[in-house]
Amino acid sequence: MEQHIKDYIAFKPGDDISTGAADVIEAELEQLKQRQRGDNAKPLDKDNLTGLALSGGGIRSASFCLGVLQALASKNRLQNFDYLSTVSGGGYLGGSLSWIWLKKWQDSSRDPVFGTGADDFPYGTGKRFSNADANMDRQQASLMRHLRQYGKYLTPDRNINLFSFISVVLRSITMGLVTVLLLASLLFHLLYDKTSLFVRLEDGLFPSLALKIAAGSILLYFAALLVYALQALVFEKTADKAYLSRRGWEIGIKYFLYASLLITVIAIVPMLREKIAAEYAASGGLTAALGAAIAWFTQKSLNTADSASFTRHLPRPLMINVGLLLLLIGLLVVADQLTQVMQQHIGLLFHLVLALGLLLTAALVPINKVSIHRYYRDRLMETFMPDVDKVLSNENNCVARHANKTPLSECQPQQRDMPYHIINSNLILVASNIAKFRGRGGDNFILSPLYCGSNATGWRNTQSFAGNSLTLPTAVAISGAAANSDSGVAGNGLTMNPILSTIMSIFNLRLGYWAANPDPQRNKYPRCQPSYLIPGFNGVLYRHKLNEEARFIQLSDGGHFENLAVYELLRRQCKFIVCCDAEQDADFKFEGLGNLLEKARVDFGSEIQISDSDLQQLKYSKDAQGNISYATSGYLLAEINYPHGAKGHFLYIKTTLVKHLPADLVAYKSAQPDFPDESTLDQFFDEKQMEAYRLLGMQIAQNALNDSRIPWA
Repeated sequence: MEQHIKDYIAFKPGDDISTGAADVIEAELEQLKQRQRGDNAKPLDKDNLTGLALSGGGIRSASFCLGVLQALASKNRLQNFDYLSTVSGGGYLGGSLSWIWLKKWQDSSRDPVFGTGADDFPYGTGKRFSNADANMDRQQASLMRHLRQYGKYLTPDRNINLFSFISVVLRSITMGLVTVLLLASLLFHLLYDKTSLFVRLEDGLFPSLALKIAAGSILLYFAALLVYALQALVFEKTADKAYLSRRGWEIGIKYFLYASLLITVIAIVPMLREKIAAEYAASGGLTAALGAAIAWFTQKSLNTADSASFTRHLPRPLMINVGLLLLLIGLLVVADQLTQVMQQHIGLLFHLVLALGLLLTAALVPINKVSIHRYYRDRLMETFMPDVDKVLSNENNCVARHANKTPLSECQPQQRDMPYHIINSNLILVASNIAKFRGRGGDNFILSPLYCGSNATGWRNTQSFAGNSLTLPTAVAISGAAANSDSGVAGNGLTMNPILSTIMSIFNLRLGYWAANPDPQRNKYPRCQPSYLIPGFNGVLYRHKLNEEARFIQLSDGGHFENLAVYELLRRQCKFIVCCDAEQDADFKFEGLGNLLEKARVDFGSEIQISDSDLQQLKYSKDAQGNISYATSGYLLAEINYPHGAKGHFLYIKTTLVKHLPADLVAYKSAQPDFPDESTLDQFFDEKQMEAYRLLGMQIAQNALNDSRIPWA
């Protein structure tokens, strides 16, 4: 019998166990009951749910987690997991497995059927020719070979290479540059032709009317500052009125500052043309370039270990903001020069027609399909969700037509012992009306076969969300959208800077995704696609609308909220959780784990009992001579204390170095000193690199499988 799915589920206050998502979880459990379980798998027990979490960390995480899952499959442990929760790089592998298990790529019944066991896990169990079924062994080897060959997934082959990627980035920059220059120059054109703001007056302190108005706006701002003193005098004896008056003044005064700053910037642009250089256009470009250079150099020096560097004396956040402001002013200077060209050659009317044509085009162009997100999504799809039948027939073909058109709503776990896949992303809420979300900068937003949504927005049936246009590759790419404006790991980072976020938005330099708000009351036309103009370019002016009430919401990397993918498993009170942590953490700061423990306590009232002494066993060290002191263990087992007395177990597997590693892995460490914490910026893995992380994950997981304390059964 077909399961009835509600179209929309609102956050349910008073739901202490599931924190508002009880109906979502109930629908998932009904779906899990309908799936076909493996012969040796346990039947579903909703009071003893199990979950597997794969962390962020780009392709490093995908490779490490692959080794862990191969080890679990080799002992037939993988088939007992009810949930697979992934974020960012962990989603590369999770999406790949879900895609292969779903069999949407099959063209005939003769194609192999993959599962979660030792004999049919898609990527094998790590040993070639170990499968008694020779044909299945060859199929598993073909899939594994495809991953190794395309580890440099952003530039997979000679057809799509580094220059293709650079061209996509430049396309976004060019579109943003044309838009901002044409619209800004139109503003200056109107001011030049229809006002006397920039007409030169007698020489003096303020050589133009615009500068006089700017000076007046600044004086008005300071006058408004002095009004507070009068308020304090008037309401001195009335505490309640004095408090409300102060609050009203503090709310309103910022608008005086905004206006005076904007007027001043516009007023000084023509002055720069006269004062900076005769070659006006070049000076604008140089100002923009100088600003970008200052911001980049200052940011690059933030983590420098060179104590002798002069940059340690700089107020770095201030320097970054100064550099970014110079970049913006430089763009305005160039726009003003463009105005001079427009005045001389085409006139105001044609300039206005060009601008209106640009706005019309921007209103029609779907922003998600012209951003860097689309390139990222396509490359992930071709490597991790390929046309499997082509891979198995050894065709050298990166095209992935099947996954490209398969909606996420059709990825329900009805095949064998496939777990229910929750893909975690971050809903950007820097302007939320709720202090909790605004302080964090976002909320965990799930993308799953049944529902998509969050506490902040409620959950929409995936078939209805975004007009059922969301595919599995798109969901995986959203979850891994690390570089995005107004977001950062656990709500922190340079890209949370409002000025930098504005620049990134102007040039559409983001991997994130715009979608219709799941709440039908906020967006009554869910099939209406977000465009380059709205919410894209319009978002530059309306950053304050990045909240749960907006018609369109912006989604980014799930690691911007919680990077271990455990959050939703705790909400479902899973009694056994295996977490694979492959974050970049060379100094063993355990930032992802710390963020998880804090959110588990605050949001769910759940305590994961991990102490400092527990973490010490996971650390390895290296002396000046290069000698390694290996970690005591590559994993730890902790107890979960859920509310109302419920308990569970948390197995935490960490990228670290333990004893008795294979010789080739030790050799790789000697050649690559940063292993196993090479930069997440490195998304170009060759065969040796991928194999090193896969082998490390397999070794640590095998050690855990032999630990009798762990409740695998």
